[in-house]
Amino acid sequence: MSHQRRRESREPTQVQRLFRQLMREWLWISLLLLPLTALLSFSGQSPRNGPLAALLSVGLVACVLGLLLWRPRLALWATVGGMSLALLISAVLAIRGWWWSPMASVLGILFGYLIWNWRRLSVVLAYFGWELARLDSEPKVFPERRRAPYLGSDRLQGQIMALEQAMSRTRDTRRFIADGLEYLPVATMISDPQGKLLLGNRKARELFGHGLAGGDVLEHLAELGYPGLEPGARHRLSTLPLLEFRDVRERSLRLDRAALLPVDGDAPIGWLLSLIDLSVEREAEEQRSVMLRFLSHDLRAPHSAILALLDVQRHQLGENTPLFDQIERQVRRALELTDGFVQLARAESEAYQFQPTLFAMLVLDVIDQALPLAQAKRIQLVHEMDDEEAMVRADQALLTRALFNLLENAIKYSASDTRIALRVHCAQGRLTCDVTDQGKGIGAEELPALFSQYRRFSSAHGVDGVGLGLSMVKAVVDRHGGQIECRSVVGQGTTFSLGFPLLEDWRMAAQSADPSPL
Repeated sequence: MSHQRRRESREPTQVQRLFRQLMREWLWISLLLLPLTALLSFSGQSPRNGPLAALLSVGLVACVLGLLLWRPRLALWATVGGMSLALLISAVLAIRGWWWSPMASVLGILFGYLIWNWRRLSVVLAYFGWELARLDSEPKVFPERRRAPYLGSDRLQGQIMALEQAMSRTRDTRRFIADGLEYLPVATMISDPQGKLLLGNRKARELFGHGLAGGDVLEHLAELGYPGLEPGARHRLSTLPLLEFRDVRERSLRLDRAALLPVDGDAPIGWLLSLIDLSVEREAEEQRSVMLRFLSHDLRAPHSAILALLDVQRHQLGENTPLFDQIERQVRRALELTDGFVQLARAESEAYQFQPTLFAMLVLDVIDQALPLAQAKRIQLVHEMDDEEAMVRADQALLTRALFNLLENAIKYSASDTRIALRVHCAQGRLTCDVTDQGKGIGAEELPALFSQYRRFSSAHGVDGVGLGLSMVKAVVDRHGGQIECRSVVGQGTTFSLGFPLLEDWRMAAQSADPSPL
């Protein structure tokens, strides 16, 4: 976009083309009239005085033509003055006994005035037609009023009507923009390049508590308590850091800024500023954090106490009863449900801590965690890595937990004496991790709802679970700018494929997967 603007700025504008066209018309008029004036003046004089008379006539006409180009507004007065001066010079020369006919210079000045104004008007009308056609060809941003087309043959009248329609469209556009800005749900302001406010919508007036037009943006932001705007310090709006802050009324606000650029340049002609009130979102996040702390600690504590009491009762009675087993099973299921909900909530939150990470380190960590579960069922757990130096940008704790959930599911739904393989390979700037088991498999009709919350499948009957593990995996992979796919055949096994951008390509993929709100 910036290269296109620079290219447009180097090209001559239509006004420059208009001036060049006028210069060409003036040169053609001069080249036509001056020789004709000289010829006419020379023919009306005696051969002895002919050259001097022609030179005088050409000089007068050339001076008037120069004034017509230099001072177009004084064209009529320059013409009348030139003709009067020619008559006066002729009279003075006649008194001194030298006859010079002013007819050639008067006719040259008169025809120069008429031809110049005719050609000037033609060029201006052509320019108006070009501009009006360009304006009419631009995309329409809102419905326009229907107007009857001009069917006459007078070109000037047609141009006048087209200009009237264009001005009406411009006024309608300005009204549309002003009304649209006024009713935006975000506090929005427009300022000039120096930071003087030109317009502020109703949300902005409510946020600041007073009118804004004519004020200084930085002064108003300082009143709200914007960080870094100390009294007396000089700041520039173009370099002001964009931050989220708490104002004097304890509201969470975030400042955004965009430059208003002209069509034919890169220098801003103003600034579009918005203050987004995030108080409701931040309060909801705080409540969410409180709930997660409650689930992860306060709700787990009573269940852990119940399990401890069951162990004490078993030890005192010296035997195990079916009631104790049923209580323990339900308590552990409640703990698993709580843990799954907490994991999913953290995976869907915005508190990710991304950092460059060796993917091989995550794989080894997950293998160490899952190996005891696999050994308990005599399942062979193998892993292969093509590139142990491959790095991704990841939240290590959450991505490790997501990989562990996949391996845990593979172990849980696989029979004893089977094999589970974890393979990692890199190609074309992406890292792919495949987890393949020889378990029960998933039916093709159930795959579209694979990552839905609390969803259990027909092949999962008889195996404990709450249906949140895959939802957590999908949330984590999406936030890492990756993709997850599943291929499964009932009775043969399942393969989950996770794809992540390698470190050098991570930023672009993550932005497209999780765009920031406006």
